[in-house]
Amino acid sequence: MKQTQLRETLSRLHDELRTGQPLDDEARSMLERLAGDIEQVLHPDREPDALEALGIRLREAVERFEETHPELTAAVNRVADALARLGI
Repeated sequence: MKQTQLRETLSRLHDELRTGQPLDDEARSMLERLAGDIEQVLHPDREPDALEALGIRLREAVERFEETHPELTAAVNRVADALARLGI
């Protein structure tokens, strides 16, 4: 999978955020941090700890949303799968 496909997957996640169930401020902040971590991992000059931080945030997001926002959880899982296919 190329980064362009990952970016398309991220775009679908953003669409889910806009059209899905409303999120509280804490949930939205968590997802914004996750998006920032993903962008950092995709950057060629990423920090060494970026992958670990991303893994932690992905797990937190899935745990937080799996019962209350199943569509959002599925979108986060698709992003995690896309990152894995990139070897990240």
